[in-house]
Amino acid sequence: MPIRIAIVGGGATGALAAVHLARRFDVGRADIVLIERSRDIGRGLAYSTRDPGHLLNVRVANMSAFADEPDHLLAWLREHRTESSVDSPTPFCFIPRSTYGDYIGDLVGQALASGAIRSAQDTCVDAVESADAVALHLASGRAIVVDQVVLATGYDAKPALDGVPAAQAWTDGSLDDLPSDAPLLIVGSGLTMVDMTLSLDRRGHRGPITVVSRRGLLSSAHRPVALHELPAEMVPFGAELSALLAWLRGLAARMSADGVDWRSTVDALRPHTQRLWRSMSGEQKRRFLRHARLYWEIHRHRMAPEVERHIVRLRSSGRLTIVAAHALSAVQRADGVHVRIARRGTNAAEDHCFARIIDCTGQPDDPIRSENPLIRALLARGAARADPLRVGLDVAENYALIDARGRPSRRIQAVGPLTRAAFWECIAIPDIRLQCQDIAEGLAAAEAATA
Repeated sequence: MPIRIAIVGGGATGALAAVHLARRFDVGRADIVLIERSRDIGRGLAYSTRDPGHLLNVRVANMSAFADEPDHLLAWLREHRTESSVDSPTPFCFIPRSTYGDYIGDLVGQALASGAIRSAQDTCVDAVESADAVALHLASGRAIVVDQVVLATGYDAKPALDGVPAAQAWTDGSLDDLPSDAPLLIVGSGLTMVDMTLSLDRRGHRGPITVVSRRGLLSSAHRPVALHELPAEMVPFGAELSALLAWLRGLAARMSADGVDWRSTVDALRPHTQRLWRSMSGEQKRRFLRHARLYWEIHRHRMAPEVERHIVRLRSSGRLTIVAAHALSAVQRADGVHVRIARRGTNAAEDHCFARIIDCTGQPDDPIRSENPLIRALLARGAARADPLRVGLDVAENYALIDARGRPSRRIQAVGPLTRAAFWECIAIPDIRLQCQDIAEGLAAAEAATA
């Protein structure tokens, strides 16, 4: 009897899990079902945009679906040059996110067509594990019984900003009915803000855009830098956060003295970041999240050079202003949203009126606040628990879900953003594909051992 595997979630994370499982099991050896409510598998929130100005923030060379085939995406782009609109792809280029969604969708489509996987257009609302199976309860009233489950639900829906009448980025109508000269306020200065600003400009918006965030930091941009290896024995695993930061600054300074760009330093550390995270104590992680997280992210998660040039032009023209501040209050009135803003480091408040506020504060971490019915059900029954820092579900090193009593599941594993508490660096494709590869290889090896 073939092993029965269910993947819950059909965004990019779930699609990659499906493709990797399809590679590890011959047709007929496994019944792999991908459960996703949308018909458009493989895109999710990240790659559903159709704005050609929204580019990947990782170069093509690092975005293959398969770590052991780094040129897979590049070869696909060259084969699909006409429909992808990428005329001369190179390993360093940054392609539209919609094109990457096409790539992932094509891989899933091939797996579906071959019979390696099948799909169920539905929403999973609970997963009840027993000694010999997992029963998945679906919103339609159906139930699917499987041997193994891979949770790949990705990012959750974004809760509204507390007390602020803001439109959510990328929701239907968030940019509709705006006069071209309307003054706008964007809360959050990360890459979501960057994409939203580009969309506004492309739609013909010419009014002033004010961006506020706690520190007013903007992501750095990529450069075509050389790759450098950093041996694990040089990394101070388990060191105090202050010592770790001092070591990283010193390493960057030494590499810079040798003519190496700081980006190479950050990139050299990347293969070790999950181990670094896991070597930290709970208090060290808490301090990192509070004091260093934003600084790490603006250096680690960069924008494409073309996007940087566009943002620089908007700032130079005065149409885009980024300030370190936060909104004290916001009230919707007939003439717009009246907002009181306090700049960082001052007690004085400024009053402004905007046509609309757009929430670009990024995706939520805390699973306790999740609106996903499956996550809520698992937490309510004690089949899962949030990690102490509330940045994800608690999972074991082998991706197994950990229940409220601290016991790892034998049949339910998680991948992608859900596992952030355990691995931290697990939200980008280069990390997610490795997780999917690990799980696929582990399930294939377990199935072979019992055959």
